[in-house]
Amino acid sequence: MPAHLRRTPAGQDDIRVFDIPELLLPILSCLAPHDLLNCLVVSKQFHALCIPILYSSITIIYPLQFHRFLSTESQAALARYSSHIRTFKTQYYSLLRCLIPDAINCQSLTHLEFPETCRFTDPGIPREFSQSTSSFTFSTSSRNTGSDVTHRDPENSTLMVRARNASGLFDGSLLLEVMAKSPRLSTFVMGGFPFDHDQLIRQIGDQLVTSSLAQVRPNALKRLELTNRHYCRVRVKSIEHLLSRCTPNMEDLSLSISSGSTAEVETDDDMEDIEEPQMPINNGSINDARNDQNAISNSKVDDGSWNLRRLTLRGNLSGRGPLIWLPLLRRCPALQDLIVDLFTDTSVIQLALTLGRSCPQISVMTVKCMMASPQEDSRIADLIQSSLSWRRLSMSFFHGFGPQSIAALVKHSQTLETLILSECDGFTSEDIQTVLSSCPNLRTFQAMTSNGMQFSSTVYLDANEMVDSPWVCHRLENLKLVITGMARPDLQIDQYGQALTGPLHDGTITGFEQQRIVYQQLGQLTRLQVLWLGHEKQDLDDEENYHRTEVQGQWRYIDPEEQFECLEFSLRSGLDLLVGLKDLRVLNLDRMRTRIGLSEVQWMVKHWPKLDTIIGLVVQNEMVPKHVQWLYDHRPDIALPPVLGNFITAFYR
Repeated sequence: MPAHLRRTPAGQDDIRVFDIPELLLPILSCLAPHDLLNCLVVSKQFHALCIPILYSSITIIYPLQFHRFLSTESQAALARYSSHIRTFKTQYYSLLRCLIPDAINCQSLTHLEFPETCRFTDPGIPREFSQSTSSFTFSTSSRNTGSDVTHRDPENSTLMVRARNASGLFDGSLLLEVMAKSPRLSTFVMGGFPFDHDQLIRQIGDQLVTSSLAQVRPNALKRLELTNRHYCRVRVKSIEHLLSRCTPNMEDLSLSISSGSTAEVETDDDMEDIEEPQMPINNGSINDARNDQNAISNSKVDDGSWNLRRLTLRGNLSGRGPLIWLPLLRRCPALQDLIVDLFTDTSVIQLALTLGRSCPQISVMTVKCMMASPQEDSRIADLIQSSLSWRRLSMSFFHGFGPQSIAALVKHSQTLETLILSECDGFTSEDIQTVLSSCPNLRTFQAMTSNGMQFSSTVYLDANEMVDSPWVCHRLENLKLVITGMARPDLQIDQYGQALTGPLHDGTITGFEQQRIVYQQLGQLTRLQVLWLGHEKQDLDDEENYHRTEVQGQWRYIDPEEQFECLEFSLRSGLDLLVGLKDLRVLNLDRMRTRIGLSEVQWMVKHWPKLDTIIGLVVQNEMVPKHVQWLYDHRPDIALPPVLGNFITAFYR
């Protein structure tokens, strides 16, 4: 007889409850809290096992869930089982009122999150919801929508939120009260932080160090995230107040305001750095700082040091002066991951010096340079040299890469796993080849063409660079790169209707030798999951890309980035050399003049079994070719998102 069955005296089979709760998780994860209990009559043993699992995490995102949660039976169940709640995640701020009553036990609550956009108004009652019976009529449209029933014009959403907050409809005391009665709260995330509630930032800071809480809070807050993607008002002093009150137990801190917002400075004294005077930086100072890093890392952390592991600071949080969070960095010898936006030349200098001196364990950095002027090659090199060993490095909008910064990158070739260079100027084809042929542990490499308003740079790899220098990055999983310089005599006319000239198009160079070299290099990347050889989204704001047509008032958008010296992606050119890419999931060929036909797509789906997205095959307002129709008919599971291509629009400049 199976071990899980035994014969009862009445001759009936008694199904025993699983002893391992993990076996139930795949089943219960598909059920919303409370739904199971209303539909099934279960034994006491099964009930006792399911309740802690069902109530350990409550997520309320949709209007249906909101009103179901507020029903009488759900609130009664919440009062009975609230001691099991560890995670409470919702986008509706008013639901905090459900956690305020004395009957609700928040002693086990460790994670409180308002993801992405926190809503300060309640959603309308869905048609599928019946208040009398508290029942649902589930449908695809109702379960998959994340918006309120009441329609909001996205253009007016910012003004509406501003008006609500200005009218005092946001009650910050709810949040503070829930935090006060949750002694084990270790994670608090709020996306869409309220407008013009600068004082609340100070109150949260005070809540972190309240003496009464310090006696009952065993773990203290370890992760704090306050973000606002919209324009908002915040004062530098308030940010300083919050930073100064974060406890040493904090491991992950994220503060973010929109790129259009700037922290306000009441007086010039607000920007003074009281811990360390501003120091000029030079190559010598960086080297001296790096020589002291081993001593710093081996020294015992004193009482003034923090355990912060990850720090995110997005937006112009420092006003117009020095970086107000430098004193924080100087107290974080254990910092490993930094995400930051820089708005002045001085900030680049200060950050490089501080990381080199005070953060010896830093190995992951995502940095955006938001300045209009170019940076010196030596300054970029100093920033790259501020770590002993980068594992993941993402740099955006740095204009001024040169020999020094490239040499600094190569020094990290043995440890680099991720390198992302977005909208960066000065990174040449030779530099790309140097990285790919010297970083054996690289898993993600992205370097794309830049078309900014102040700067325009062409970042690409010339196929000729690949002839004598084989790649060593055979662990690559994500490659985002334009590869050009291949002979394409089959293409004679460019996107403007002009004749293509030069040896790559006039037939001087024949055969597919160059393309096969590229295919062979790519074919060795057997772990590749994303192969992105096309372009990013078009720059629709550049007026130079719009050209008059014969029809009055109509303009044709012509993309200047179309590739005419790229891989054909045809079997005749060597596509079959990519047969080893068994893990490939995403293929981007946007704005590449390929020669893909029915044979090619059939070969792809046969040899790339995990392929789920191809970008660039479908162009809006163009006829569907036969090979695309074949994919629609035989592989509807493969996504074929349409791209814009060259289109006609009506407007006046």
